[in-house]
Amino acid sequence: MLIAMLSNATTSYNVVSISLVLKIMGSPNVYGDVGDTVESTCSSALLAGMTFGQLLFGSLGDVIGIDRAMALTISTQVVGCIGSAAAFQTSASVSSVFYFLAAFRFVLGIGCGGVYPLAANMASKTQKKKDRGQSVALVFSMQGIGYIFAPILALLFIRLFGEDSPVVWRLLLGFGAIPGLWLLYLRAIQAKKMTKDLGGGGGGGGGGGIVASRKYGILANIRKEPKLGRKLLGTAICWMLFDVLFYGNVLFKPIVLEAAFGDSETITDTAIDDLILNAIGLPGYFVSVYFMGSLGPKFIQMLGFVIMGILYLSIGTTWNSLTNYKTLLLVLYGGTFFFANFGPNATTFLLPSMTFTHTCRSTLNGVSAASGKLGAFLGAILFEPVSHASGNDSVMLICSGIAMVGWLFTVVGVEAN
Repeated sequence: MLIAMLSNATTSYNVVSISLVLKIMGSPNVYGDVGDTVESTCSSALLAGMTFGQLLFGSLGDVIGIDRAMALTISTQVVGCIGSAAAFQTSASVSSVFYFLAAFRFVLGIGCGGVYPLAANMASKTQKKKDRGQSVALVFSMQGIGYIFAPILALLFIRLFGEDSPVVWRLLLGFGAIPGLWLLYLRAIQAKKMTKDLGGGGGGGGGGGIVASRKYGILANIRKEPKLGRKLLGTAICWMLFDVLFYGNVLFKPIVLEAAFGDSETITDTAIDDLILNAIGLPGYFVSVYFMGSLGPKFIQMLGFVIMGILYLSIGTTWNSLTNYKTLLLVLYGGTFFFANFGPNATTFLLPSMTFTHTCRSTLNGVSAASGKLGAFLGAILFEPVSHASGNDSVMLICSGIAMVGWLFTVVGVEAN
């Protein structure tokens, strides 16, 4: 359970730290402006790696066991973090350091992606059935801790070394390896203890589906999964729709923050803005943990989609007026983060580990998570052109419609228990 929680916190930190890193690297006294295309390559490399990692390590969880697969995915994260922190200029062009970084961000993404299906299933398999929902939700809540930790560390390093110091971005990237190394140490102790308890007869494999997956094969087990289409509608499609919404939120963030607080002129300003928004969303994670056992994931997911839809609709229809009421704008926008975390952000992570049978659970959890990353790609393709062509209010109205579709698919695809 501890390994699952820490791995999820580390993953979220490694995912979000890049935005501050790129801002530091783009400052005039470091590498300067290299253009949006080069910077977006660094961001999208991680997303592509995560999609691959979710599918790869999700499948490995059923083949070699959850525990062994988790050790591999954490090791991949550590390599990605160290390689990213060591990025250097390989040619006369300063862009080369960004492409070097992008290559290791892809490796890091593979490791980060693998944590999604494995951490959820690790938490699920170690708890009694009645406690699984809250346990997996608790593991997921560590995402919020990682999100908070990234701007806090950035502010600390900036205070120590200054905004334009190259040491800051390297420390931010390299720090992500430290929890991973500790997790590998914990994993080694756990494996040694299991081997000793079994009298030296092996152990450490973990994962209930390992025998069945080897005997019949993953694809055969997937074909035998009852109500597969309906289950994927409730897990994979809902996760994809939520990540489309989440990308819309991320795209809108600098616009809302500028309207509420003014232009973020320094890296410190950006880190403080990130910290404020992440702090607004943080309680939603723990509200999910508290109510998951009593309300159930289906109700929480429906509630989250509906309220997010209402909030997006409110922002979209009153955008021109809201810019004059900065506090109200921040409350409404922050509310979308709260009800994402007390809603589909938590439940889409949780549901696959409770929906599918153990023989292919990790694999289909990985498929569901990868569908979420497909949603992020769709959001990137959809929202930016809409924002330029029709305005930010149109983005929010589209998000409102997508949220209601997510509610409908939850009603149809997610079982009440």
